[in-house]
Amino acid sequence: PDLNHIEHVWAELKKCVRARRPSNLTQLHQLCQEEWAKIHPIYCGKLVEGYLKGLTQVKQFKENATKY
Repeated sequence: PDLNHIEHVWAELKKCVRARRPSNLTQLHQLCQEEWAKIHPIYCGKLVEGYLKGLTQVKQFKENATKY
């Protein structure tokens, strides 16, 4: 699992902006601002809440990693 939560937020922003198909840089900038404002704090909170679960999974994977 990816423990860098801002990457999940960037991916969500990118998905939403791409769906609106900006046609130039000015429109891209405007749509990024609009979509950023729509990202709900609850979404961010859920990412943070899931951190412990992701960290546990990473720790378990490292314990089972094969050494070369």
